[in-house]
Amino acid sequence: MRASVRDDHRRTFRTDIERLTDGHLRWTPLDMMKSTNTHAEFRGAVPKGPHTATDASLAQYLQDRFATDGIHLDLSVRIER
Repeated sequence: MRASVRDDHRRTFRTDIERLTDGHLRWTPLDMMKSTNTHAEFRGAVPKGPHTATDASLAQYLQDRFATDGIHLDLSVRIER
Protein backbone atom coordinates (compact mmCIF):
# COMPACT_ATOMS: atom_id res chain seq x y z
CA MET A 1 0.00 0.00 0.00
CA ARG A 2 1.26 3.46 -0.82
CA ALA A 3 0.01 6.39 1.24
CA SER A 4 0.40 9.93 -0.09
CA VAL A 5 -0.02 13.19 1.75
CA ARG A 6 -3.18 15.22 1.19
CA ASP A 7 -2.54 18.93 0.79
CA ASP A 8 -5.04 19.84 3.51
CA HIS A 9 -3.41 17.35 5.95
CA ARG A 10 0.26 17.96 5.17
CA ARG A 11 1.07 18.95 8.79
CA THR A 12 -0.22 15.66 10.22
CA PHE A 13 1.19 13.27 7.60
CA ARG A 14 4.15 11.98 9.65
CA THR A 15 1.96 11.47 12.72
CA ASP A 16 -0.70 9.70 10.65
CA ILE A 17 1.70 7.21 9.11
CA GLU A 18 3.29 6.54 12.49
CA ARG A 19 -0.16 5.77 13.91
CA LEU A 20 -0.60 3.12 11.20
CA THR A 21 2.44 1.18 12.41
CA ASP A 22 2.45 1.72 16.17
CA GLY A 23 -0.42 -0.67 16.91
CA HIS A 24 -2.99 2.14 17.11
CA LEU A 25 -5.14 0.35 14.52
CA ARG A 26 -5.39 -3.20 15.77
CA TRP A 27 -7.74 -4.27 12.96
CA THR A 28 -5.04 -4.10 10.29
CA PRO A 29 -1.40 -4.71 11.20
CA LEU A 30 0.96 -2.82 8.88
CA ASP A 31 4.73 -2.65 8.51
CA MET A 32 6.26 0.48 7.02
CA MET A 33 8.71 -0.33 4.25
CA LYS A 34 9.90 3.24 3.59
CA SER A 35 8.70 6.80 3.96
CA THR A 36 9.42 10.39 3.00
CA ASN A 37 7.67 13.63 3.91
CA THR A 38 5.12 13.09 1.13
CA HIS A 39 4.53 9.33 0.88
CA ALA A 40 4.99 6.03 2.68
CA GLU A 41 4.93 2.40 1.61
CA PHE A 42 3.45 -0.32 3.78
CA ARG A 43 2.99 -4.06 3.74
CA GLY A 44 0.35 -5.86 5.76
CA ALA A 45 -2.66 -8.11 5.89
CA VAL A 46 -6.35 -7.33 5.78
CA PRO A 47 -9.09 -9.91 6.41
CA LYS A 48 -10.57 -11.16 3.15
CA GLY A 49 -14.02 -9.84 2.27
CA PRO A 50 -15.95 -7.89 -0.35
CA HIS A 51 -13.56 -4.96 0.15
CA THR A 52 -10.63 -7.10 -1.11
CA ALA A 53 -12.22 -7.86 -4.50
CA THR A 54 -10.09 -5.25 -6.29
CA ASP A 55 -7.17 -2.97 -5.52
CA ALA A 56 -9.46 0.07 -5.84
CA SER A 57 -12.13 -1.33 -3.49
CA LEU A 58 -9.51 -2.09 -0.85
CA ALA A 59 -7.97 1.37 -1.18
CA GLN A 60 -11.39 3.00 -0.71
CA TYR A 61 -12.22 0.71 2.24
CA LEU A 62 -8.93 1.55 3.98
CA GLN A 63 -9.28 5.30 3.34
CA ASP A 64 -12.77 5.20 4.86
CA ARG A 65 -11.63 3.15 7.88
CA PHE A 66 -8.59 5.34 8.49
CA ALA A 67 -10.74 8.48 8.24
CA THR A 68 -12.91 7.25 11.13
CA ASP A 69 -9.70 7.32 13.20
CA GLY A 70 -8.82 10.83 12.01
CA ILE A 71 -6.18 9.62 9.52
CA HIS A 72 -6.60 11.25 6.12
CA LEU A 73 -4.39 9.83 3.37
CA ASP A 74 -4.63 9.17 -0.35
CA LEU A 75 -3.99 5.47 -0.90
CA SER A 76 -3.06 3.20 -3.74
CA VAL A 77 -3.09 -0.52 -3.05
CA ARG A 78 -1.78 -3.61 -4.78
CA ILE A 79 -3.24 -6.89 -3.52
CA GLU A 80 -0.81 -9.78 -3.67
CA ARG A 81 -2.63 -13.02 -4.31
